Amino acid sequence: MQASKLKRVVLDGMMLAVMIVCAQITIPLPLIPLTLQTFAVGIIASLLPLIDGFQVILVYILLGVVGLPVYAGFSSGTAALLGPTGGYLVSFVVYQLVTAAWLTRSDRSAQQILLANCCGALLNLLIGSLWMIPVLHLSWQQALLTGLVPFLLPALIKIVVLLPIVLRLKGLVAKTFVKPS
Repeated sequence: MQASKLKRVVLDGMMLAVMIVCAQITIPLPLIPLTLQTFAVGIIASLLPLIDGFQVILVYILLGVVGLPVYAGFSSGTAALLGPTGGYLVSFVVYQLVTAAWLTRSDRSAQQILLANCCGALLNLLIGSLWMIPVLHLSWQQALLTGLVPFLLPALIKIVVLLPIVLRLKGLVAKTFVKPS
């Protein structure tokens, strides 16, 4: 394996580890816990190339599906994926793809990283909320009030906190791990 490919695989593995650890940092709330999973998704989407980030999120979801306790609260399995919070898990892919695609086409400035992550996080919250409609038999208003509104401010705080981390690491990741194609 070439050194650059090996470095890329190592970086992807490190980002997967960050995702798993952040999933366990949880504030238990009724129905939907507040976790740092989306914080990790934002970092992954902002630092890794689109395909690498997609693969990391997909592997994370698949690890949970096969039974490894990687989801919030050390949960796993198809029940977690198909349950009330499953929409958030599935929409991590959307968050990552939208944010990484946006940043691929931008100058990756602080403003662009902030806007891309706000868009990705909003889609994540919206999809996760709407997922609860058939699962919990909620109206769309109830779903948005339960799964979107209370999490808007925490999402914004996570994005503001991840911004200096991404700005600090993006040069290191670009120079050390990701060679231009």
